[in-house]
Amino acid sequence: MFTPSCAWRIDRYSYNQKTRYLLSFEEIIRTYGYYAVFGFACIEGEVALLTAGFLAHQQLLSLPCVILTAFLGTMITEQGIFFVGRFYGQRILERYPKLRAKADIAFRFLHKYDTFFIFTFRFVYGIRNISPLAIGTAGISPKKFSSLNVPAAIIWAVSISGAGYVFANVIQRVVDNFERYQKMIFLGIAVICCILWVGYKYYRRGRRS
Repeated sequence: MFTPSCAWRIDRYSYNQKTRYLLSFEEIIRTYGYYAVFGFACIEGEVALLTAGFLAHQQLLSLPCVILTAFLGTMITEQGIFFVGRFYGQRILERYPKLRAKADIAFRFLHKYDTFFIFTFRFVYGIRNISPLAIGTAGISPKKFSSLNVPAAIIWAVSISGAGYVFANVIQRVVDNFERYQKMIFLGIAVICCILWVGYKYYRRGRRS
């Protein structure tokens, strides 16, 4: 049985033994190994990190190396964006109004929750990518941000990749049975979308009246 060490590349693998490779998280990580884990961690790719944890359970990657790589990716990225915000934040937000709207939400959270928000922003969907920029723009000291960013990055890397590792059997079952249940899944998604759309219409109508 193949037991990989903490190397930076693993052999290519194809489900159907053909030459083409599927552009999926699993295929990309199988192909590029820890480079891919690092890259996905830079953009807070939870699904990709779950996949990496799953592959570690399959002994195609090392779980400690996945965690270390994911930690470095997210920590370095957020530190970099923070310093960009610290020195160029106002200029960037003035130039790109669309970023300003999300940054204003992050500013409100920062003003209300301060330290707690800095520690948890990478778990807040919708504004987590703009949050370190906003935090840097707000004038938070590098020492304070780093002291919260490092442990938060550790928790994020351990919890997401660890979940992929612990629940690997469940993930495998879902993947194996996806083809059988995909029609039901898509039907369920369609029903949920319809319910949300109807609810939104009633909400808009109620506000007008």
